[in-house]
Amino acid sequence: MEDVGGERLRFEVLGLLRAVRGGAEVDLGAAKQRAVLAVLLLARNTPVSRDQIIEAVWGDTPPTSAVNLVQTYVAGLRRALEPRRARRAPAELLTSVGDGYLLRVAAGAVDLDDFERGVVAAGRLRSAGDLVAAADALDDALRLWRGEPLGGIVGLFAEVERDRLVERRLAVQEERAELMLLIGRGAELVGPLTALVGEHPLRERGHGLLMRALCQAGRQAEALAAYRDARRVLIDELGVEPGPELRKLQQAVLAGENPEPEPPTRPMTLPATPEPAPAITPAQLPRASVTLIGRDDELDRLDGLLAAHPDGGLVLVVTGPAGVGKTALALHWAHRVREDFPDGQLYVDLHGYDPNQEPLGAGEVLNRLLRALGVSSADLPVTVEERSALFRTLTADRRTIVMLDNARGSTELLPLLPGPPSCVLVTSRRRLVGLVAHAEARLVELDMLDVDAAVAVVGRVAGRDGTESAALRRLAVLCDGLPLALRIAAARLAVAPSLKVAELVAELDDEHGRLAALGLEDEDSTVRAALDASRRALSPLPARLLALLGLHPGPDVTAHVAAAMARVRLGEAQRALDSLVTANLLSPTETGRYGAHDLVRVYTRTLAAELAPGERHLATSRMLDYYLHCADLADGLLPVGRGSVRVAPEHVPAEVPGFAGSAEAIAWLDAEQGNIIAAAELAAEGGDRAWLVHAWQLPYTLSRFFWLRADRATWLHTTEAALKAATTLGDPEGRFVMLFNLGAALAHFQRMDESLARHREALEVARACGDVNAQARALTTVADILQHLGRADESEASYREALAVSRAAGARWAEASAHHNLGLLQLASRRYDDAKSWLRAAVDMYREVGEQCGESTCHTDLAMVLLESGEQADAVASARTALQVASAAASPYHQAMAHDRLATVFDRQGTPGAIAHWQRALALLTELRAPEADQVRARLARARAAAST
Repeated sequence: MEDVGGERLRFEVLGLLRAVRGGAEVDLGAAKQRAVLAVLLLARNTPVSRDQIIEAVWGDTPPTSAVNLVQTYVAGLRRALEPRRARRAPAELLTSVGDGYLLRVAAGAVDLDDFERGVVAAGRLRSAGDLVAAADALDDALRLWRGEPLGGIVGLFAEVERDRLVERRLAVQEERAELMLLIGRGAELVGPLTALVGEHPLRERGHGLLMRALCQAGRQAEALAAYRDARRVLIDELGVEPGPELRKLQQAVLAGENPEPEPPTRPMTLPATPEPAPAITPAQLPRASVTLIGRDDELDRLDGLLAAHPDGGLVLVVTGPAGVGKTALALHWAHRVREDFPDGQLYVDLHGYDPNQEPLGAGEVLNRLLRALGVSSADLPVTVEERSALFRTLTADRRTIVMLDNARGSTELLPLLPGPPSCVLVTSRRRLVGLVAHAEARLVELDMLDVDAAVAVVGRVAGRDGTESAALRRLAVLCDGLPLALRIAAARLAVAPSLKVAELVAELDDEHGRLAALGLEDEDSTVRAALDASRRALSPLPARLLALLGLHPGPDVTAHVAAAMARVRLGEAQRALDSLVTANLLSPTETGRYGAHDLVRVYTRTLAAELAPGERHLATSRMLDYYLHCADLADGLLPVGRGSVRVAPEHVPAEVPGFAGSAEAIAWLDAEQGNIIAAAELAAEGGDRAWLVHAWQLPYTLSRFFWLRADRATWLHTTEAALKAATTLGDPEGRFVMLFNLGAALAHFQRMDESLARHREALEVARACGDVNAQARALTTVADILQHLGRADESEASYREALAVSRAAGARWAEASAHHNLGLLQLASRRYDDAKSWLRAAVDMYREVGEQCGESTCHTDLAMVLLESGEQADAVASARTALQVASAAASPYHQAMAHDRLATVFDRQGTPGAIAHWQRALALLTELRAPEADQVRARLARARAAAST
């Protein structure tokens, strides 16, 4: 960021808040004006409303003149930041946006951004196995800290943000210590870690790092003493024993074993808190060919257009027929100029012409782009317009290149365009004249390769010299200079060194004549000839698998699903896929996954249509059953309770991916969700009524995954489709489950009236079936929605009916839940004696059925009732019991909730201990990346501010 004189403006928050221009510090004015700058700076490049600024600077007691004061402070900041701006000229750095303001900050102009970039660089180095360089990168990043962050800024907002930044620094310090231990330099860490543990005695990870460092220094006795100190602090301050990791370290030292783990191959996930403007530099461009034959003129045109737009804002459209090499050219050029776009490279395949997948809408594309820029799923705006605005805000003043591959039309592209200085690169079979008209896009049109270039392509891929030049030229002519057809034909030559070019030419000559007689489209005939010739050269299983893959509805395949569809062993399927890759008929998209050019997909669908009806039906059924069986296995490992739906596919696959735990299950669902959704859509549209079971059960297996991922839009869409399938099938269980899930999804969008209607429909289905357990569940959720709508009497009646139904059914868990919810309803109405009775009964029932998480939560809620009724000693005891039960259940989330409640009780009493418990709750929630961390952080900041005064 430069002013008129070309002097760079830089901001510093990792110490005293400062702005520096040309080596000289900028006078930022009085304390409140500096506080306004801190608010705008931490939300850099994002609009901040005037009300948000007022709340941040003055808290709950703003002066009556707050609006005028904010305007005065903003005016003062504008003068300080842009001293050469003419009096009536519009501000460029601090601009008015709606009812608020936006501070434009260039990439690299804030020390916090430099710190985050250093941490990201260290993670990449660690991934590459260079642990020493990774540690050095973290050292460089940590040197940017000059003291307490946001120094000189007072108020609750500053305290909350200061705590957030301090936590981030601690996490990075611990990561740096982890790296030093992995490279055997633990002895150097003993002093620094001793000091760190002394400053933050409630962080168990710090104690563990210190123990490992002492062991590397040969001081095992002191390592055991460090464990005893840690245990004493945790018991005295929090009333809990050390966690399993710390106990495991102690056992290793006692046994004389090496406590060091095997060096990891992947970077450790830091418990980082997302910043308003994350320092993320995406690098999403897929791999491209190092050389590109026959496209020098087009590359020169792209270079010239870029040079003619030095300030950015360029929109480029590479257009041409299918298979002509649009994506190859665009990727090659984008990689070549990536140094001109240091703030990142974004890539999305829009699937505009994919026969197996619907084109991506603007909303989904913006979802992917925003997540690549660091926006969490929970923070994604709902509407396309809001997402588009946020995307433009986050890319303002960032020099990025955005590649949108395989676009179908202009309209859906307009919301995806960032402003200067970014560049947009689009590929499409259409000329996109709308984009030319509305965004001044520049066209780069591709035609077939000339004969010389085509011969060069075949020679490079096939490894053939010029001894068969005449035949090579004839081959180029037969392929019409189409790069896709040329690569496929060349791959045939590459895998069959004894095959002469003239022999392949004779085969293609004959194939062309036959295809022409069939009247196939000109665009596809060349490719079909090459594809048919390549398929005839395959062994039987790869040739059969190519046809079966035409039945697969998703974007890519794995060896597991291929094995299930072909009913062969996993190893055979893998070798068949490798053969298809060698023949240039499939491409590996990432480890273990395979995709194909859209024309090849059309070809596979043609082959699939030629299969016998029975074979098509059986292979499709096996594919649907594979996804249903595996998704059910993965769903069962998620750390979320689920219902009792029985998933029983007819064709259980012989070999399935192994899931060692919830993390691997989530990773599999993440990779396969597109295929599972496509399979559900195929099942809903298919001719077999039995497949309607898949059409609702496949979305059912994804529902908890979407809840964990906070992907509410996809959850809502898939659940609506699943409900239609279950209704068509006439399956009461499926209809109940989908109505129930749809009601829950609608509630997340605050569509409460619709949610209540769906839950009531679910209740009617359960009543009609006589399923008392389902009735109890539905009655409880109906009551939840009624309570949210402020209809307390109706809510209580529904809870009481749920209680009666669950008692009649002997469903003790449902009965416990009803008691628990009734207790909370009494708490909200300040009927504390009734609340205690309901909650204590719920505790007993939870204990009876072994539901520890429910028991812990109930004790936590009971502690609040006791606190409100003035029984403070009992409140402490109940909260401590909640913590003990949560620890026994090994649930960090419920432990955090219990620590938070203990802190609240101690804070209300005015006795020591509140800050320690809030620190512990915050550490646990931050590690879980739970949204409750922000609330706890605010409470901790208030407590610290009160203690300091």
